[in-house]
Amino acid sequence: MTDWDALAAVWAGRWMRFVAGEQATELPAPRYVVVLISDGAGRYLLANIRERGYCAPSGRIEAGETPDAAARREAYEEAGAILSQIEPIGAYLLSPCSADEPAPCSAPVFLARAERIEPLRADSESQGVRWAALSELPALYYDWSPLIESVFRYAEERRQAARER
Repeated sequence: MTDWDALAAVWAGRWMRFVAGEQATELPAPRYVVVLISDGAGRYLLANIRERGYCAPSGRIEAGETPDAAARREAYEEAGAILSQIEPIGAYLLSPCSADEPAPCSAPVFLARAERIEPLRADSESQGVRWAALSELPALYYDWSPLIESVFRYAEERRQAARER
């Protein structure tokens, strides 16, 4: 079992840790989402975001939008992914939420499967996408850390457990 409290990291100038789904109880309001899109064979879809590099599709939840809807929108906008399955697996806890919001917030993390991948829209902040195995992620991911690695491994464990059911 992963000791999530020991894996805190600093991301974009804020403290970040992961709360696994079965441990998540009352978290601060969700402001962002992260979508880990699996091909079902151990690879994950990464978006090549301008000024960041390769990462999981992610972004801010818009006004009136649910985290699930935001995850589907971000997957499409950043990776061209139309999702067929989506499951919340936990959340990042961010403190502070942003430079404009000093209180903590959360970023639900979803494990998803894509029904199909469409060409990126011309206005996408993504410069392309690629599938990557877990073993390739440390060399590709723009801000790889033990925390990010543990979240991807947790997602892969969840994916494999679901397949076995």
